[in-house]
Amino acid sequence: MRTVISVVCLLIAGIAVADMPRDYYPDNIAGRNKGDLKTELHKLLKEHRRIEYGGKGTWVVFRESDRRDNGTVWDMYSNVVRYFQSSGATPGMNIEHSVPKSWWGDDYPYTVDGSFDLHHLVPADADANSAKSNYIIGEVTGTVKFDNGVSKVGYNDQKRLNVFEPADEYKGDFARMYMYFVTCYQDYVWRSNGTNMFITGSYPTLNDYSQELLLKWHRQDPVSKKELDRNNAVYSFQYNRNPFIDYPQIAEYIWGDSTEYVFNFDGSAVVAPSISVKSGDIISFNGVLTNEVTTMQYRIKGSNIKSSLYLRVDDTQNFEINRSSIPASELTSAQGAVIEITYHPQSQGLHRAVLEIACDDLPDDIEVVLQGVCMPDVPNFVMIEGLRSQYSRQEADVVLNLKNYTDPVTWYVNDKPLGGNIFSPSALAPGRYKISFKNDDIRGEVRVTIIE
Repeated sequence: MRTVISVVCLLIAGIAVADMPRDYYPDNIAGRNKGDLKTELHKLLKEHRRIEYGGKGTWVVFRESDRRDNGTVWDMYSNVVRYFQSSGATPGMNIEHSVPKSWWGDDYPYTVDGSFDLHHLVPADADANSAKSNYIIGEVTGTVKFDNGVSKVGYNDQKRLNVFEPADEYKGDFARMYMYFVTCYQDYVWRSNGTNMFITGSYPTLNDYSQELLLKWHRQDPVSKKELDRNNAVYSFQYNRNPFIDYPQIAEYIWGDSTEYVFNFDGSAVVAPSISVKSGDIISFNGVLTNEVTTMQYRIKGSNIKSSLYLRVDDTQNFEINRSSIPASELTSAQGAVIEITYHPQSQGLHRAVLEIACDDLPDDIEVVLQGVCMPDVPNFVMIEGLRSQYSRQEADVVLNLKNYTDPVTWYVNDKPLGGNIFSPSALAPGRYKISFKNDDIRGEVRVTIIE
């Protein structure tokens, strides 16, 4: 086992753990990375209380989550000094969606959870908020359109777009808000300017540009006491937390420099265990005859596995395996381990089973699909009985029947249905015709020529 410990991350994590309830995070988050870790966090974060939008809800939370020690509003968009009112909104300020709500298409009256989520809603100077518009976040490298000393809006040469750039002291705050949002709402479909930062889908959701930018800001501006206090305050109302504040190193296991390792609550980075098969893989036995037995060898290799692998087939009537466990030493050897899977069908048709693979080192069990098709010893081909390839118009009607098939079918001449199964050469002009049949299970056709 290779362990990598980041001193900086551990110091940050130590502060965070001291200020938040460890029991909010289930143990099954540990031992995961990349999309697997992100999806487990998604399942946790999406279960939260929706706070009413406006003066009777959002601003009530702001008076707890965004109040400086001197009683003023903590505004990450400007240096204008403002005080909270005894109730309702603070004049000159807006409820700002750090991730613009147009990016998921919610309009008034708002109905989508992301529009109400206090982990990315903040009180903001109205002028700065208006200048920010629904631009993506980024670093202004070209013409500046707005700059009040805290918020800057201008052109980004890399993206060739206008961007919003917060002050250096808040760049990490915004990065962690965005990371939270694309984790909690990874099932959203992105639109408008959001498509310049996000990719629709559960992982990675951040595109290359936003991964690079957010990780840069996240590293340069570590979690502050302001963020810790705000996270706790929002949690007391909304009942969910921002894990990128509580455990900043999680971002590295999902998108950053530790994606080949798995997250652990103690801050250690252990190389991710893996095996060469995954859930959804299919092992097929095709065209096996009745009473025939077919065996296939299947190789499994593992890395960073210390526990035995256990295997089970859920249908032993048609499938079986030659072993129920594989020791870690064999699994991680250069050759890997070989199991034999036998298909001995007891009836004709399609058979499916699941090969279940479990290991204490893997976060989830793996399910591989086994499938086989058993054919009769002598296939009974369906054909049109007694129909010739050529008829004269003077010949008698022909009764159309199928050989080796008794279910009713509909008959057609040049795709026009017949009233029954009688084919009349005398009713057709000389030429070439398509005689076809079909029902829900079977179809076929032949060509017939009519002569004078």
